[in-house]
Formats: sequence, C-alpha cells, structure tokens
Amino acid sequence: MRYVNNPPNPFLSTTVEWEGEPPTADLEIFEETATRTIINKNDSPDIPFDYSINCYRGCPHACTYCFSRPKHEFLGWGAGTDFERKIVAKVNAPKLLREEFMRKSWKGEHVVFSFTSDPYIPLEGRYQLTRQCLEVCRDFRNPVGIITKSALIRRDLELIKELSEVADVMIHFTIPFLDHDVMRALEPGAPFPEARFSAMKAFADAGIEVGLSISPIVPGLNESEIPELLKRGKENGAQSAFINLLRLPGSVEPYFLERLEA
Repeated sequence: MRYVNNPPNPFLSTTVEWEGEPPTADLEIFEETATRTIINKNDSPDIPFDYSINCYRGCPHACTYCFSRPKHEFLGWGAGTDFERKIVAKVNAPKLLREEFMRKSWKGEHVVFSFTSDPYIPLEGRYQLTRQCLEVCRDFRNPVGIITKSALIRRDLELIKELSEVADVMIHFTIPFLDHDVMRALEPGAPFPEARFSAMKAFADAGIEVGLSISPIVPGLNESEIPELLKRGKENGAQSAFINLLRLPGSVEPYFLERLEA
C-alpha cells in the first residue's frame, strides 16, 4: 500500500497537501485515442538512438529515479505516485505505426521500444500494444531495439525471433541492482534481477542478441555491484553492456530522495 505523494507540479498554480494520512493511490487506466503519431524523434545528445515508440505513459515499475516522471506533469498530474498509478494506454499505437511506416518519408530507421515507459509493463499483458507494434515491425522488416526490466517479454520470444530473421533486433535488459533491499526501495514494482537474467538467457539461447544496461549508477549504492552484474550478464548471454549515471531532473530529485530515506 503506497501513499499519494507528488512533488509540486510547476505547470499548476495550486498544490494539494494532506493533513494527516493521505488516501491510498489506486491504479487508474486511461485509454488515449487522440494520439496522432507514435514514432518520436529524440533530440537529446544523451540518447544514443534517434527514434522511439512509447505505447504507454507512466510506469507501474515505480522506479524512483526515472527521468520520465516530469512528463506526467504535462498532463496535469504529479511526477510521484501519479506516474506509477495513472497509466495511459495509446490504444491506436499499432494502427498509427503501420500508417507511419507506409509513408514515403520513412526510410526504415532503427526504432527503440521504449523511452518514457517500459514496453512490457503489466498492462501490456492485457492490451498487447507492444506486441502488435512488433508485429508491424516484422511485417515491414524494420530494425528494432528493446529496453526492458520485465520478464513479460518472454511471452513474445517467438515473435521477436521471427522479427530477428528479417531485421536487426537488439534487446537490452536493465539490471542496476543485485541487492533485493535496495532494489525494492528504488524500483519496487519491477521484477527481481534473477527474473530479468533468466529472460535474458532465454533470448540469448534463442539466438537473439542481448545486452545489459546497468542504469543508473547510484553513487554509494551499486558501484560495487558492477563487476558481478557484468559477470552475470556474460553468463546469461549478454554480448554488450553500458552504464548511465544517475540523473535527477526537476521534480524527480525530491521524490527520489524521499523514497531513498524512507
């Protein structure tokens, strides 16, 4: 049971503060049909890819350090528990992707699932938006990258294998922590690292290229785990690895620090 706790939204003129215990936050699902485009162009020099596809907004993995949290503020929500409990499903994503791939201007560039939310959040089990978009990528032989913390990706192993036979596919599993206590404090809704390594091995055994993302590196918490993480990644088939240092933009910092101290 988690409490409603969101840093002040800089886009709103009012802020709600609770006297005493705040109400608990229940999961709310919003189906978005007004989306006009699903391929996002990334302009940040920190991002090593140009195009991404985000079928969802918000993420129940609840990673306290997630740099995407402030994007929820554009919707009039908070970057704290709102980001974890108010989830938007872009239900027309597969249709939009097919339409965008059919445009003459699209040259079959590499696309990444996802950037602002994990492509395999629990709701993907119901909506299958990521799966349907991957089917479109297979049909158009479009190269794909996938970044995930979820073992749910194993559901799509055969589909991704089919895709890998007609286009380049690379899956990075994000595993920054081995210590269960630290992991539960900083990414309480994500699967345990053992489940992620197991999923990594399943794809590696199927002949699909996999890699390890040790992101973020939190000073004082997980630097010492890097050698063991790399060792386990290699044991489970990872062919590459990269790290990202902790970034706490905007309202992410107060939320992260509060959860870290809890």
